[in-house]
Amino acid sequence: MTMTVTVRQKAFTLLELLVVAAVIGVLVALLIPAVQRAREAARRIQCQNNLKQLGIGLANYQSLCGVYPFGVGADADKLLPTYASTGNRRFSLHSQLLPYIERSTLFDQLNFNVAPFYPDATGDPVAKTGQGPNETVAQIWVDVFICPSDFNRMSSRPWGQVNYRSCNGSSWSGRTGNGLFGQATQIRPGDVSDGLSNTAAASERLRGHDDFERMDFTSDLFRLAAPWTETTFRSWCDELTDDEAAALPHNPTSATLGLTWLEGNMSWTRYNHLLPPGRKTCVNGVTWNGAAMTASSRHDGVVGLLLGDGSVRFVKYAVDPAVWKGLGTIAGGEMISGDSY
Repeated sequence: MTMTVTVRQKAFTLLELLVVAAVIGVLVALLIPAVQRAREAARRIQCQNNLKQLGIGLANYQSLCGVYPFGVGADADKLLPTYASTGNRRFSLHSQLLPYIERSTLFDQLNFNVAPFYPDATGDPVAKTGQGPNETVAQIWVDVFICPSDFNRMSSRPWGQVNYRSCNGSSWSGRTGNGLFGQATQIRPGDVSDGLSNTAAASERLRGHDDFERMDFTSDLFRLAAPWTETTFRSWCDELTDDEAAALPHNPTSATLGLTWLEGNMSWTRYNHLLPPGRKTCVNGVTWNGAAMTASSRHDGVVGLLLGDGSVRFVKYAVDPAVWKGLGTIAGGEMISGDSY
């Protein structure tokens, strides 16, 4: 007689499946932040390397030319800014630095004998005209100018953008400045009496956006025309609340932050140390005197800073305002120690 033995396989109960799903959910919840932190750590290292490459480029430029490049070229404006002046040669530090960061081909295509976006009649390079001799080059993205932690929110703009800005100084001036890279400057290492290791060369600045219907207090630019002094302007911008800022004109088309690396406009390729990093960005809107173009990043409370000696530091948003302001000058006589920022 043959006996048949039936083996019954035990299935998972609904409760066991729920427990397994809950465990997997917990593991995923723990894993995702770890992966995100690892990715940001890698992006931060790349950001640091980009700043170091710019530092090497600046050192090579100075070694060959004897001076540092200017932050913005000369223009034909007087007291009031008129971007469309045909006499403007407002090229950026970035455009001069191209041969020293292995971008000689781009540099050779630029025409420095005309205004950067010539013949744009408005001086506002929002869209291509198809006529400018520098338009083709200006559309190229230069990877060393871009922080990988930031992202592109200017979908309608054709130009190569920029995150790393040259330091104009610690004053509110939009022109001369008291930093390493002012307008049409020819600074030599000997002019930096504060010491290159205590002088800012470049830092990060978040790029803006072209959605003018919403607010982004971290990256927007806020404008208020008034009879400011530097002290009153600085205090007003530093104390500006989100509600107050929301009621102000913001992100005017011509001042979309980081719009292009070609021109040395304060809104595009320069920054200053009037306020500590992470604070709001403000402009007067009447004359060149009146800009708080603050450093900022997506590195969770710190910003990358390239110093004049080529070293790179990550500085906390909570840095002492006096220390940060002192780093912006080349000859302010401030006493700054390496462990104070």
